[in-house]
Amino acid sequence: MTNQRFDLSRAEVSFELHPSLVKHADAADRISTLLRGGVNRFVLGVQSLDWNILRILNRGHGVEEVIQTVKLLNEMGVENLSLDLMYGLPQQTLRSWYDSIIGLLDMGIEKFNVFPLMFKSTDPVARHLARGRYQFAGAKERIIMHFMAEHILTKLGYRHGPIFYWTKRSQPHSVQQRRKYDSWNDNNLVPFGVGGFGYMSQCQFYNEAALDRYLSRVEAGEKPVWRGVVLSQDDLMRRTLMFALRSSGVLLSRFEREFGVSVEEYFCRELEILREAGLVCISNDGVLSLTAAGNINSGAVSLLFFSDNVLERVAYNDGRITDKRTDLLEKHDYSPAARYGSSAEMQAVFR
Repeated sequence: MTNQRFDLSRAEVSFELHPSLVKHADAADRISTLLRGGVNRFVLGVQSLDWNILRILNRGHGVEEVIQTVKLLNEMGVENLSLDLMYGLPQQTLRSWYDSIIGLLDMGIEKFNVFPLMFKSTDPVARHLARGRYQFAGAKERIIMHFMAEHILTKLGYRHGPIFYWTKRSQPHSVQQRRKYDSWNDNNLVPFGVGGFGYMSQCQFYNEAALDRYLSRVEAGEKPVWRGVVLSQDDLMRRTLMFALRSSGVLLSRFEREFGVSVEEYFCRELEILREAGLVCISNDGVLSLTAAGNINSGAVSLLFFSDNVLERVAYNDGRITDKRTDLLEKHDYSPAARYGSSAEMQAVFR
């Protein structure tokens, strides 16, 4: 049915796998079904190769499952495979972080997604932190882990795609990610599945985040859209800056051609703050990009470009949440704006 409506022959179709897949006797059949359905990129959520950390996170898989899943995918001819790694996890040390990176490199992995742990009140890991049950890396250790990964991967010939994404191959890390960050609103992003993020015709939206509601709407032939907003010209400019800064940067001349205004004039206050903090720079070619310090503080950089209107709307919605442990918006929103409820609080970040 999907092929009757969408031509997927030239599209990148991603599917995220869990390493526990290999525990099932029909694991190969499941992957074959996905391949026949047009999936041509797989992402494997590993997070760590430390057994104790995986147990604390209740991941449902061990190191052996990761090894066997990678082996199975290789045997089935899967060439586009990315693995997730995360730093800042409970009981994670510099040594265990290093061992996880090296362990995956020894498996021949050529594409990595390296993320910092982000805390949400709805996540069990946040409750572990609040209760002091496990030791978490402090700010200094998290910075070291970040640059440890950068140093190792760079020395071995890997290069950055969009921020957090690394590849050793000549082709982009992910067509979808590159277009998402670098297309400057030119490409539509069509999400399939519960909680999917989309962008079409200047409208940014989320699919239903509750599985039952998503399925009932799809079965009824309805669009399973949960929340969305049509972006104004100001919003589009801010979106462009936030996305492009997290990838190849903002070509200032292109921005002025596209929007009819100068970045340095329109966002002079924001750029002054970021330059003084050493988080952005402008090259001789006129490209605005993040510095090494800006990369590790990319959330704070993005936060500065949220409009007062958006931040006040975030504050209003946050104020309506009665139980953060069960609220779907709180559970699924990892935007930096969700952690600062007003423009006044935003300014405090850079004081």
